Amino acid sequence: MRLKRVLKNKYLFENGLNIGLSNEIINEYDLKRREELSQDEYLKVLELAALSTSYFYLAKRDYTKKEIYTKLLQKYWEKIPVQKVILILEVKGYLNDLEFAKNYVKNKKGGRKKIEYDLKVKGVSSADIEEALGSYESEDELLELKKAWEKLGSRDDQKKIASLMRKGFSYSDIKKILAEKQEEEC
Repeated sequence: MRLKRVLKNKYLFENGLNIGLSNEIINEYDLKRREELSQDEYLKVLELAALSTSYFYLAKRDYTKKEIYTKLLQKYWEKIPVQKVILILEVKGYLNDLEFAKNYVKNKKGGRKKIEYDLKVKGVSSADIEEALGSYESEDELLELKKAWEKLGSRDDQKKIASLMRKGFSYSDIKKILAEKQEEEC
C-alpha cells in the first residue's frame, strides 16, 4: 500500500484514505522515510489509529458497540481493524451495551416505548434492553408522565395526549393521569 505524507501527521494512502496518525505510530513504522507499507502493516496502522481515536471518542461520552463501530468504519474504511478495536474495547471493559442501556434508562426522560426504541436504534440487543428496562418501574414512568403533563401547561388535553404519546408514554397511563387531574379539579 503506497502512502504519501500530506502534512506533518497526515497521510494519504493509495486507496484515497486520508488520516492523521500519532507520532508513536509514525515512529514505530518509520513512516517519515517510507513510501510503501505491506497490507499487514497497513491494517495494523489502521488498527492502532482507530484504537487511539476510539479512546478519544469514549472520553467524551459512552457509546454502544454499533455506534463506535459505525463511527470508526466511516473514518478508517476497513472492517477487520475496526472489529479488532471493538474486541479490545470490550475486553478492557470500555464498551458494554448492557451498562450503556442501564445508564440510558436511568438518565433519559420519556416513556418506556421511546426509550426502548432509542436503544434499539443505538444497536442494543433486545435482551439487554429488557434487562435495563427491568429497573424502570411503572411508578417512575407515571411520575415522569405527571411532570411532563404539568410542563405542557394549559394546552388542550388532546394536544397534551398526542405530545405525550410521541414521547413514548402509553395511552392507558396518560388516561390514568388525566383521570387523576380531573378528580383533583372536582
